[in-house]
Amino acid sequence: MKIDCFDGKYAFLSNFYSSPITPFDDGIVYPTVEHAFQAYKTTDINKRKEIAAQPTPGKAKRLGRHVKMRDDWREIRIDVMYIALKEKFRDLELRTKLLATGNAELIEGNWWGDKFWGVCEGEGENNLGKLLMKIREDYRS
Repeated sequence: MKIDCFDGKYAFLSNFYSSPITPFDDGIVYPTVEHAFQAYKTTDINKRKEIAAQPTPGKAKRLGRHVKMRDDWREIRIDVMYIALKEKFRDLELRTKLLATGNAELIEGNWWGDKFWGVCEGEGENNLGKLLMKIREDYRS
């Protein structure tokens, strides 16, 4: 079985899903994984706070495109995403839903061309899906 669309019943798998987290040592509460991920692109604490304060994950994502990118971003981005997701799924209700996906392959299918985190038109690395499946497996162990 495949889950290749993170909406509807599976919206909780999306980084845009409301799930306040404090995954980093900056003490900032981020409303979604997307907010946290975008904020961590910079080392500027004020920019991080500004991103965290955005009213929607879409606005946080747009603001994250305009920050001064930290030098090590390409090397740490998968680890940053893993840390944020791990924090999100510490929530018992969300963790239960994740575990209920069983052995389904989780694929971040998208139409906007993201072939790093997801799959678009049958192509992509699906790094988000892989991290979600890793976390699911971590919780089973």
